[in-house]
Amino acid sequence: MQKTIRVIFLLFSIICFPQQTIIELEKTPDSEFILDGILSDDELQNAKVIDIIYEHEPGYNTSPSYETITYLTYTDTFLYVGFKAYRDEVKADIHPRDSRSLFEDDFANIHLDTYGDARNNIGLTSNLFGSQADGIRIDTNDWSMGSGSGWSQDANFDYQTLGRYTDFGYEVEFIIPFSSIPFPNGKNQSWKIKVSTNYRDNTKQGVTARVYSSRIDRDNTCVLCQNDHTIVMNDIKIDKVFNILPYVSTNVIGNRDKYYDRVNYDTPEINYGIGLNLDLSKNLSFEATLNPDFSQVEADVTKIDVNSPTAINYPEQRPFFNKGIDIFNYSLDVFYSRSINNPSFASKILNQGRKSRFYILSAIDKDSPYLVPTHYESFSGLGGKSFNNVIRYEHFIDQNTRLGGLISNRIYDQGDAYGNLVGLNGIINFSQSWKLRFEYFNNTNKEPVADWIDSNKSFDKYTVKLDGEKFSGHAFYSELRRETLNWRSFVRYTNISPTFRSDLGFITQNDVKKYELWHGYYAYPDTELLKNYRLSAKYDREYDYNNNLKMSAIQAYVTFLTIFNTNVFYNYEYDFYNSHLVSEFKDYINHYSRLSSRPFEFIDIQMSYAWGKDIAYREEIPQLGIRSNLDFKIAANINNNFRVTPSINFEKLKKINSNEYFFDGYIARLDLRYQFNTELNFRIISEYNEFTDKFFVQPLISWRPNPDTIFYFGGNQNYIDNFVDYNSPNYRVSKTQLFLKFQYLIKS
Repeated sequence: MQKTIRVIFLLFSIICFPQQTIIELEKTPDSEFILDGILSDDELQNAKVIDIIYEHEPGYNTSPSYETITYLTYTDTFLYVGFKAYRDEVKADIHPRDSRSLFEDDFANIHLDTYGDARNNIGLTSNLFGSQADGIRIDTNDWSMGSGSGWSQDANFDYQTLGRYTDFGYEVEFIIPFSSIPFPNGKNQSWKIKVSTNYRDNTKQGVTARVYSSRIDRDNTCVLCQNDHTIVMNDIKIDKVFNILPYVSTNVIGNRDKYYDRVNYDTPEINYGIGLNLDLSKNLSFEATLNPDFSQVEADVTKIDVNSPTAINYPEQRPFFNKGIDIFNYSLDVFYSRSINNPSFASKILNQGRKSRFYILSAIDKDSPYLVPTHYESFSGLGGKSFNNVIRYEHFIDQNTRLGGLISNRIYDQGDAYGNLVGLNGIINFSQSWKLRFEYFNNTNKEPVADWIDSNKSFDKYTVKLDGEKFSGHAFYSELRRETLNWRSFVRYTNISPTFRSDLGFITQNDVKKYELWHGYYAYPDTELLKNYRLSAKYDREYDYNNNLKMSAIQAYVTFLTIFNTNVFYNYEYDFYNSHLVSEFKDYINHYSRLSSRPFEFIDIQMSYAWGKDIAYREEIPQLGIRSNLDFKIAANINNNFRVTPSINFEKLKKINSNEYFFDGYIARLDLRYQFNTELNFRIISEYNEFTDKFFVQPLISWRPNPDTIFYFGGNQNYIDNFVDYNSPNYRVSKTQLFLKFQYLIKS
C-alpha cells in the first residue's frame, strides 16, 4: 500500500511541477567584480549561462525575435547576474526607484524562489541606466489577472545594478547581497530561479514581448511553481543585519482665513525618531521604531468619491509596514495597515522558516481610525489613542497546500473598548488546474463611548453611533478555481454577518451573502493584427442575512491585444435587480470600456469611458441616473530624464427626467518629473478638483541613494477662490506647508 502511495505521489509531482535544471555555480573572488555596467572577462570567468528562449507574450512558449543571454556566478557575499541583450534598438529612460514607468522600457528581471515552496517570488528589475524596481509576486485570487498571480511592489531590497548601450544592444549587471534577501539558514543554498526580459518588438507591430528562461504552462494554476532552473551555491557567508535608521524632519504650516489677510505661519515643528532592524538569525528579524515619521511626500492620486456609499482606501506607501506585508494575502480586507494611522511606537518580528513564517506587529497609535460597516453604507471617524497587535502565521505543507491563521487586537484608551479578530485560511491546489481558497474570521467587539461617528442609523439590533455596545460576528470566503490553456472558471461564496467588523482592517460592507460565477475563454493567435483575446462572463447574486435579494447582475467581457501594444477592454453589465436603502431598481444597463496603447516609444496613453445608468447613492432617497465617466491619461517622455504626465477624470450623473445633475465635475492633474540620475529627482504635482473647487501644487526634491536613505525637501500650496469674506475672481493660497526630512541608513 505504501509503495502504491509513493508511486502515485511521484507521478503527481511529475505532472504538477516542471522538471528542474540544476546549475551548480562556481564561486569567484569578490575582487574580480566592479559595478560599472560592463560584463568583463574577469567577472564572467566562472559564470554559468541561462538562455532566455521562451516568449510568453504575445506568443506562447515560442521563440523570441531577439537573443538574450544571462550569466550567473557568486562570491562569499553576493550573487552576480549579468544580461547581454541583442537588440536592433533599445528604449530606456532614467527613473526613480519603483516607478511603474520603468516597465515601459527594455529591462531585465530576476525571479527568485529562495525557499522553493512557491510562497512568493522575489522580483529584481533594472534597465541599462540602473533604474530599479523590485517586488514580490504572490498567489492571488484576482480573476482579472488571468494567470492567478500578481506582483506587489511593497518590499524594498537593497541591490546594485548598472548597464550600458553596446553595439549589439545593451548589457546590465546585478549584484545581489545575500544579506538583503530572505532565504533558509545554512551556508549551502539551492534557489529556484527564472530570468526574463521585456522589450518593444518592432517585428511584431510594436507589441511588448515578455521572454523568459522557463516555459509557462497555462494549464497550471500555480504560476509561482514554474521556475524550472535551480542554482546551487556552496559555502556562502551569511551576515546578520544590524541597521539603525535615524531621521529628523521639520515643517511649517501657514493659513489664510480671509482673502485680505496675510498668511499666518505656525511655529516650525521639529520631529526626530529612530528605527532599528536586527537580524537575530537569517530567518528571524526584529524591527522597531520610536516616534516614526510615517508622513507621505507623494500625493495619492485623488479618487472621485462623490457617489461612493462606503469609505475609499489607498495603497500603503510606508516602508515599515510594507516589509513582509505579502503574508497578508487575504481576499477579505481584515488587515489594512493604514488603520494604524499615527503611531508613537511600533515594533515588528518577522520569521521565514523552511516550512512556515510568521509576522508579529505591535503599535501604539495616537489617532486611531474607526470604521463601522453596514449592508449599504460605511461610517468612519478618527478616534483617540489605542494599542494594536497583529499575529499572522502561515504553514507550507508543500507547493500545493498552505494553511494560516490570524489574530488581531485593538484596545482603545477610552474606556474598556476593544476589537478582537481571529481567523483561519488556506490554499489547496488539487491538481495543475484546480485550486481552492478559503478564509474564516470571527470577531468580538466592545465599542467605546465616543463622538467619533455621528449617525442615528443602525445595523442588526445595534446602533451605528459609539455607545459601548458589545457584539460578535463572523465572515467566510471561499473560491474554487479551474484554469486551463483556453478555459478559466471560478465559483465564489462570501458570507459576512451583520455584526462583523475588523478594527485593524478595511471592511466596508457586511450583512451579505454573495454568490459569484465566472467563466472565460482565452486565445493566443499571435497574428499581425490580433495578438491575444479573451471572452468571459460573470454572474453575481447577493442577499442580506434575512435572505432578501439585494442584487442580481450579469456581466460580459471582451478584451484583445493588437498592434502598437494596444489593449482594448469592454464590459457590458445588465442589472436584473439592485437596491440601496429604501430604493429598488430593476432591469438597467451600464457599459465600461478601456483602451491602453503605446503607439510610439516615448508616449503611453490610457483612456476609459463608462456610460449607462447608475444609482445616486448619496441622495436621501437613492435614485437612478444617467452616468458618464471619462478618464484620460498620457505619459510622455520628453527625453531620458524628463517625463510629463497629464490626466483628467470627468464624472457626472444626470437625473433621468430633467436636465439637472446629481453631480457633475472633474479632477485634472499634471505630474512633471525630472530625473537627474537614479538617485536625485525633482517633481511637481498640481491638481484641480472641481467637486471641492480646490487647487493644490506640490513641489518636491528627493534624493534616495538606497531604499532607506532619503532626503526630501518640498511643500504644499492649497488654493481656493471662495473665502469667508470675499469670492475672489482668482485663486489664492489658503494653506501652505514647507517640509524637510532627512533619514540616513547606518549599516552594521
